[in-house]
Amino acid sequence: MKTGLALAGLLLALTAPVGLTAAAAAAPPPLPGVVEVVLEQSRLNTVVGERLTLESRVVNSGDAPTDRLVAHLNVASLDGVYVDLEDWSADVTREVPPVAPGSSTSLSWQFQAVNTGSFDVYVVLMPGGDSTAGTGPLVVSQPVHVAVAGKRTLTAAGSLPVAIVVPVVLGLVAAAARYRIRRTS
Repeated sequence: MKTGLALAGLLLALTAPVGLTAAAAAAPPPLPGVVEVVLEQSRLNTVVGERLTLESRVVNSGDAPTDRLVAHLNVASLDGVYVDLEDWSADVTREVPPVAPGSSTSLSWQFQAVNTGSFDVYVVLMPGGDSTAGTGPLVVSQPVHVAVAGKRTLTAAGSLPVAIVVPVVLGLVAAAARYRIRRTS
């Protein structure tokens, strides 16, 4: 009986610190300030191939400066279209220096619509300081809805009628002019 109690006590003693350590490690440290990322637009309409600019502001409304932050631009398809972020923009990650309490910093994002469809574009902020990197929490902006329409281009099948009709019409106009000149002379 004493052996059973001793084993139960030992088991309890070994698991209790692990449980406390895991709970403490799971809770992310609070951000030094209250931070949000605000996008200036709410909707953009465009066509494939057009370059767009999205303006964002990182706002610290808290009473302490932030640590260094990392801002990341994301594009999500609402139609199930595959999105390769590197095709949309070469500059999707930015370092944001510490933001003083009550102030903000602006970020400008350039990207190009490469797929047709309906997309949401948003910015995620993450802690990026030496002591806060990888600790969370993440701050996510409201999405900007981007509607991308297709662009009509002339294909080989579409250019064949033009290549035939234009010379024929020009020939008919020239023949009619020549006929008219002969008739009046």
